[in-house]
Amino acid sequence: MKRIFLIIGLCLFSTLSLLADAKLYTIGTWNMQWLGGNEDTLDDTVNLNRYVSQILDSKAALFAIQEIAPSLSEKGVVKCQYLDLIVAELKKSSKGWTYYIDTKNKSQRLGFLYDSTQWTLTQVKCITPGTIFRGKMKKPLLGTFQAVDNPDFILDVMNIQLKELPDGKEIRQMQFEQLANWIKANSHAENMIICGDTNIYKEEDPTAPLKGVDFIEAKCDENTAIYENLLSQKFDRFFLNKAVFEKTKNVTREIIADSKQETANGNFKEFEQNVSSHFPVTIVIAN
Repeated sequence: MKRIFLIIGLCLFSTLSLLADAKLYTIGTWNMQWLGGNEDTLDDTVNLNRYVSQILDSKAALFAIQEIAPSLSEKGVVKCQYLDLIVAELKKSSKGWTYYIDTKNKSQRLGFLYDSTQWTLTQVKCITPGTIFRGKMKKPLLGTFQAVDNPDFILDVMNIQLKELPDGKEIRQMQFEQLANWIKANSHAENMIICGDTNIYKEEDPTAPLKGVDFIEAKCDENTAIYENLLSQKFDRFFLNKAVFEKTKNVTREIIADSKQETANGNFKEFEQNVSSHFPVTIVIAN
């Protein structure tokens, strides 16, 4: 399988020797596009393997995932039968793979997919940062994760999926404003990553409110999402609190693509039809 790798280094320390002594943690975000929905055609031998290979090839042990369709709820725990199939395959590489799906959003939910041999989920809840997130809007999912090999390394990961479509620009602006206001009011935002499907189109930038509360985007030069049959948008993004940057030696981003895609002209129709219109995107934090 041919892969396309994008790596952006944000060098926060000047010597490579410091990086050599650091522990590396890879964190991903992926809109899995209606995984488990009525029109999902996940196949045990074809598409299933492609989902699994995307996850394993990314090297991430923790993913914020979006658009997960719930199959059932058992004792308050939401399950997705297709995600169960994916996890069963992932367990062949590490028995710790598991997931959490939110209990507040409707048909398309947010969740975390992670390897519990590397990360412990200590707290998780949906939050309503402001009035714009009420009703049909996706409520962010906030999870607190502790690194198994370094109990002092704790991250709050806020998983978001903002208003879709180009005409949702004003609503997205309000969502960022209310996210920033919520961060101001919550002290535990000091060690936070915000990531997910922002639905920010190239002609807009509603992220100024986050900059005002010391969140910095780990920018990606390449596009991450398919729109109108072209890999043409940067919907999937990471915003890191300044405190995370201050103790981070390096940040990298990857996009992994399959050789079956038509990379010459940017047409990714086959991948969009069979897997997702979004690519898994990762950052690598050295702590």
